Amino acid sequence: MDQAVEPRGGALSGVHHPIYLFRHGETVWNAEKRAQGHLDSPLTPAGRAQARAMGLALGQELVRSGYEPPTVVVRASPLGRVRETLALAAEAAGLLHDDACHDHRLREVSWGEWDGLNLPEIEARWPGEIAARRLDRWHYVPPSGENYVMASERARGALDDIVALATDKPVAVFAHGAIGRVLRGLFTGAPQADILEMDQPQDAFYRLHRGVAERIG
Repeated sequence: MDQAVEPRGGALSGVHHPIYLFRHGETVWNAEKRAQGHLDSPLTPAGRAQARAMGLALGQELVRSGYEPPTVVVRASPLGRVRETLALAAEAAGLLHDDACHDHRLREVSWGEWDGLNLPEIEARWPGEIAARRLDRWHYVPPSGENYVMASERARGALDDIVALATDKPVAVFAHGAIGRVLRGLFTGAPQADILEMDQPQDAFYRLHRGVAERIG
């Protein structure tokens, strides 16, 4: 039976400011349909445009909500594609950030030895393993990689700290597709199967507030 992911108590209490959750813009490997995980590739021109547009949209959202952009706390994955997205979005929105904002717990879910490869390459080197993963995506562990159980444990700690920060100020979180789904699922208490099917937009972001994840853009 599918299980719901236990929501964070502070997230559901409503006693915090909004948390804005972003995925990085499109990368070269996204366009080539390669797994990235803990490896990296630069943003494409479309990805850079997405990052700027999301920053502008965040700035407008903050104005509507009565927040000054420099007061927003920033937390971000340390991986290069997020750093590039953050730099562009922060400039467009008026956010302030420095190296202290980076949190390794917000890195993407690792594909291990599959990082950097596309599906045909993975199938050629590990015949049948893509099909095995599809049978149980939550628990399957790629060679030297992570499954969603492992990713949820580190995401849970990161989210607890983010919610604690949001008791004083709004927080903007810049991360990745899969780990972003996990963060949203933890926040809302969504079932595992629902988390796996959540979207991973690169041209929109989510506002997490009062136990609800609302897409903006």
